[in-house]
Amino acid sequence: MIAKQAATTAGRPTLLGAAAAVRIAPAARGYASRMSTEQHCIDLVRTHDYENYLATIFFPARARPAAWALKAFNVETALIRDAVSDANIGAMRIQWWRDAIERTFKGSPPNHPVLTELARALEASRLSQMWFKKILTARESNLRDSQYASLADLEAYAENTMSSLMLLHLEALGITDSHAEHAASHSGKAIGIATVIRGTPFNVSKRRFLLPAEIMAEHSVVTEEVYRSGPSEKLADAVFAIATRANDQLLTARSFAKDVPAGAVPALLPLTPCESYLQGLQKANFNVFDPALQKRSLSLQFRLWNRARQNTY
Repeated sequence: MIAKQAATTAGRPTLLGAAAAVRIAPAARGYASRMSTEQHCIDLVRTHDYENYLATIFFPARARPAAWALKAFNVETALIRDAVSDANIGAMRIQWWRDAIERTFKGSPPNHPVLTELARALEASRLSQMWFKKILTARESNLRDSQYASLADLEAYAENTMSSLMLLHLEALGITDSHAEHAASHSGKAIGIATVIRGTPFNVSKRRFLLPAEIMAEHSVVTEEVYRSGPSEKLADAVFAIATRANDQLLTARSFAKDVPAGAVPALLPLTPCESYLQGLQKANFNVFDPALQKRSLSLQFRLWNRARQNTY
């Protein structure tokens, strides 16, 4: 169980030549093209979402290209907020993705490596367009960097983004099971909440503060003081309250484990990095600014392998 310790101190992310290219047969060029679009997705995930990169390795080979494409789509759309300085431009990019997904489901994807791979994923599995729409709508609502009013609002955002993504991964695996779906929904909420907590140092550096106003008010946290001074006992108490909700969702997701089919486990493995972060946060006494929380876990790959080997998450 997650628990806050008594604090004692305030201290508390070679090119081929033209001639060589001519000699490549058409079939080989098609294969090379496919490999390059898949590699683009892999590289995107590895660069921007390393923990999910590790988790995806444990997907069965038949579903792995779809998993890379789905995670790459998530990365591409998540990066929009930080790639633009104007929310209106961000909204235009979101709309481009909305139109592109529509075209991809109609069989005419734009010339973009992620969409090319998503189109191939649609040939191999039945993905629901509504989950993509929910992700994009949630991303658009978050473009103006508004602080979440309540913990319920943060949880709803996590559900619309991460839970939707995990449900898409279940579809890529061909899993239609209510226990797995419930586990994915609660896992996504846990991961989404933990991700927002984890992003606090970066957001504060950009003078953004997203942690729920309701919780901050309960613990007398003043945003400007966080911008000026960073960690405090009040902020740690507030983070503890938010992390507890993430942990509750994690435990609820795990409560379905005995009934979740083994084939669904790869989609649920991202819960393991979430658990690792929450455990690290507890060791840091809920100081989100502790540098140790921004380091990669050296044991994570082993933990993922062990969970996959045991068919659990």
